[in-house]
Amino acid sequence: MALYIISNRLPLKVSKPENDFVYERSEGGLATGLGSLKDFEEKNWIGWPGIFVDEDQDKDQIRAGLLSENFFPVFLSEAQISDYYEGYSNTVIWPLCHYFYTYIQYESRFWESYQEVNRLFCEEAVKLIKPDDRVWIQDYQLMLLPAMLREKIEGISIGYFHHIPFPSYELFRVLPERAEILKGLLGADLIGFHTHDYMRHFISAAYRVLGLDCNLDEINVGERMVHVDAFPMGINYELHYNAILDENVQQMANKFRENFGSHKLALSVDRLDYSKGILHRLKGFALFLENHPEYRGEISLVMVIVPSRDQVDMYADLKTKIDEMIGSLNGLYSTLNWSPVYYFYRGFPFGELMALYHIANFAFVTPLRDGMNLVAKEYVAVKRDNPGVLVLSEMAGAAAELKEALIINPNDIDEIEGAFLDALTMPEDEKVRRMGKMQKTVSKQTVNKWARDFVKELVAIEKKNQSLQGKKIGTELTETIYQLYKTAKKRLIILDYDGTLVPIVKNPDMAIPGYVLIETLKELAADKQNTIVISSGRNTDFLDKWFGNYGFDMAAEHGAYYKEYGVWQASVRNLFPEDEEVLDIMQQIVDKTPGSMIEKKKTALVWHYRNCDKWLAELREKQLINALMMPCSRLNLQIMRGNKVVEVKTIGVNKGTEATRLLGRDNYDFVMAMGDDITDDDMFHALPAEAITIKVGSISDHARFSLAQSDTISFLKNLILKA
Repeated sequence: MALYIISNRLPLKVSKPENDFVYERSEGGLATGLGSLKDFEEKNWIGWPGIFVDEDQDKDQIRAGLLSENFFPVFLSEAQISDYYEGYSNTVIWPLCHYFYTYIQYESRFWESYQEVNRLFCEEAVKLIKPDDRVWIQDYQLMLLPAMLREKIEGISIGYFHHIPFPSYELFRVLPERAEILKGLLGADLIGFHTHDYMRHFISAAYRVLGLDCNLDEINVGERMVHVDAFPMGINYELHYNAILDENVQQMANKFRENFGSHKLALSVDRLDYSKGILHRLKGFALFLENHPEYRGEISLVMVIVPSRDQVDMYADLKTKIDEMIGSLNGLYSTLNWSPVYYFYRGFPFGELMALYHIANFAFVTPLRDGMNLVAKEYVAVKRDNPGVLVLSEMAGAAAELKEALIINPNDIDEIEGAFLDALTMPEDEKVRRMGKMQKTVSKQTVNKWARDFVKELVAIEKKNQSLQGKKIGTELTETIYQLYKTAKKRLIILDYDGTLVPIVKNPDMAIPGYVLIETLKELAADKQNTIVISSGRNTDFLDKWFGNYGFDMAAEHGAYYKEYGVWQASVRNLFPEDEEVLDIMQQIVDKTPGSMIEKKKTALVWHYRNCDKWLAELREKQLINALMMPCSRLNLQIMRGNKVVEVKTIGVNKGTEATRLLGRDNYDFVMAMGDDITDDDMFHALPAEAITIKVGSISDHARFSLAQSDTISFLKNLILKA
C-alpha cells in the first residue's frame, strides 16, 4: 500500500543553469512532517517541479531524475501558472480566504485554467495510483482534485488539508464557483484545517450552499461520510530548540548582537503580502515612538520581509509603502548610535534566522489573517534559555494554541502600540512562565505529530466507510432478507414511525400515514405468523388516532407506554448502576476540550464547559451526548442538558428496553427492526446479532443494513409478495 502526496509544488526546484538539470531540495515543514510517516511501504509525491519545459525529451529527463526520490512531476505551462496559480489561486481564493474581498481580481479564464490544471493533476495521478492506495492532497490550489480522483479510481482513500483560513459562509458565498469548490473538496474522506473555526466555517458552507446534512464533524455525502476535523500544524521542535547549540549559529548570534548594539530588539519575519499586517505593525511602532519618547534609542524593530510576487502591481505598491514608511521613521528618529527600524528585504538562511530568533527580545507576529503562522512557533522553540515575549495576532491560527502570548487585534494600531510597552515592561519571571507554557505546547504538537494524526484518522475513516458501504440494501441483500422472511414461522417486525414509515416534515402534525402505508401494514398484520409493532416517540393519542382501529401492537414515547391486546400499559425501570464507562467517555471529551471539567456527585456525573470556546463547547456537547447515548441506554441512565453542563443521572426507559420486552414474549425465528434516528440505535443494539436491523435514510454503526426512506413501503410490500 502506497501513500501519494499531491501538492502544487514538489518539495524541490528543478533548474537548468547550463546544459544539465539541477535538482535543489527544499526541506520545508511540510516535507519534514510528511517524511516522518513510517507506516507505508512506499511514499510518493506528485507536483509541479518549478520549471517550464516544452520538449518531451526534457520532460523525460526530469522524470528520470526525480524517480529515485519517488517524485512525479506535473508539467505546467507559463500560461497555466499565470492563470491557475497567480490568477485563480492567488487573486481569487487567497484574498477571499484571507478576508480581503475587495482585492479579488476575477477573470473567467482564471477559473477555466484552475479546472484545467486540476484535471491535469488528476490525469497524472491516475497513471500511478491504485485503488487501495491512500492520497493526501495539500492546499487551496487543488480543491477540485479530490472529487476528480474519486470519480476515476474506485475504492481510493483521500485526505485533503487546507493550509490557509477558510472564510465564513457570508464571505464564501460571494464566490461564483462556491458549489463546485465544495463538491470538489467533498470528494475527500477527511478534510483537515488548522483550527476549529475554519472547520466550523466549512461545515456551515457545506450545509448552506449544498444543503448537506451535517452531524457534528461529519457530512453525509450520498453513500459516504466525509469527516471534517482540526489538525493544528506544528514545527520540527527539536531542530529549532537545539539550533542555538550549533557553534556557527552561536557565532552568528553574537555577531548580530554586536552589530545591532545593546538596545532591545523586536523581530518580525513575514513574506511580502497584504495579509501579514506589515503596515499596521509599522504604524503601531511609529505611534509607540511618538507617545513614548523615553524609549527612543532603547528598542529597534528588525523587519525581515521575504520577497513574494513583487512584480504584481498590488505587491509592488505594498513594498513601496513599506519602504516609504520605514524611511520616514528612520529619517525622523534615527541617531548616530541608533536606528528605529532595521529592514531586510530578503530571505535568511536557517542558521541566520535561528540566530535572530535567539537574540530578539520580542517577536511581533501580527498578521491580519493567517492560517497558522509557524514563525510564532519557531520563535517560541528557539528561546531555549533566553526567554522573550511573543506578541501574536488573534487572527493567526497559532493564537488558538499559544494563549500565553500577548494576544492583540492586528487592526488596532493602539493595541500594537500598547503591546510594545507591555513587552518592554513585562517582569522577567512572567516572561519565563509564559514562554515555558508555550514551549510545552509547541513541543507536543509537532509537525510529525500533525502528519501522523492526520493519516491515522484517514485510515480510521477509510475502514469506517468500507464498513458502511457493505450495509446498503441492494439486490443481493434484498433477496437474502426475503428468503429469511419466507422460511420463518414466527416473525417480529418493529417499525419506527417518523422518518421511517413517513418522511420527516417541518410540521409534525402533517406527518400522517397515507392509504398505501396503512394497507401495507394491514396486509403484514393479517399474516398470523407476523407480530407487527409500531415503536415511536409519538404519544399514545397520536398512535391510537391513526392506528388504533387496526389491532397493531404499539409502543409510545420510546417505550414508556406499550399497547397489547388493545390495552395501554406503562413500563417502569429504576436501576442505579455503578460503572466506569460513562466516566471514561467524559474524560475523553475533557481531554479534547480545554477549559472543561468533570464534577463527581453521589447521584450524578457532570461535565462543565462554562469556560470553553462557545462553538467548540457546543460541538463537544453533541459529541458527548452521542457517545453517552448507547452506554447510558444500556445502564438505564438519563442524560440531561443544563446551562453549560451535561449531567448523567439514573433511571430511564427507551426503545431498547421495549425491544427486549418484545423479544421475551415469544420465540421468534425472524426479527426485523427499522428506524431512522438515534433512539432507534438503542433498539438495534438490544436485538440479537442475527436480527435484520435497518437504518432508514442514513447509515448507522449499530444497524446491519441501510435503506432510503422512499424505499421503505416498497420494501415492506415485497415481503408480502415474496411470502
